[in-house]
Amino acid sequence: MKVISKAKASRSVKRALQGALNQVNKELEGTPGMITKLECEISLSAYGAYVSIMTTINGDEPCRKEVLGVNTRGGNRDSSVIKAAGGLNELLGEKSGEIVDIFSRTVSPLPGRVYTTMIAAVNGVSEDSSTRSTGARRERIKKTLELMGNSPATINIAHVAEIFGVSRSIIYRDLESLGFDRAGAGEK
Repeated sequence: MKVISKAKASRSVKRALQGALNQVNKELEGTPGMITKLECEISLSAYGAYVSIMTTINGDEPCRKEVLGVNTRGGNRDSSVIKAAGGLNELLGEKSGEIVDIFSRTVSPLPGRVYTTMIAAVNGVSEDSSTRSTGARRERIKKTLELMGNSPATINIAHVAEIFGVSRSIIYRDLESLGFDRAGAGEK
């Protein structure tokens, strides 16, 4: 397990957010494992803004992971939230993997000015050869079946994926390659 925490202060939330995202993503690049939790803090004052991003990493298998964020302005709360969600969805549309955790905060420092910040932690599907290699795959399948008592109906896929530091979709694919259906109801 590991915690990666970065913070940035700047004149605006948008600039502080970008700085904190750059710092946390740079450290995430060289860190094995998967993001399992995201915590964020945003504070504003007359002197500027402060953004902190903290991620919890578990496992030791290589995995692409990233924290994405947007800060948008709208005339009211609804428009601000809709713009932020649209901006975050645009960033997420370019990624493959799964959202692990999300943070959202809306503030209205002045009448008619509403700002929404949304931050998401994403684990990508690992392209590392050790995750895809036959030997690693066989070993993962063997351990997975042992944990299940050779019955996929009893497995907690999310827990097994966390143990091995891979996504749930990789565990499902491993089980499917052995002839078990995706719903975990048994052999095909």
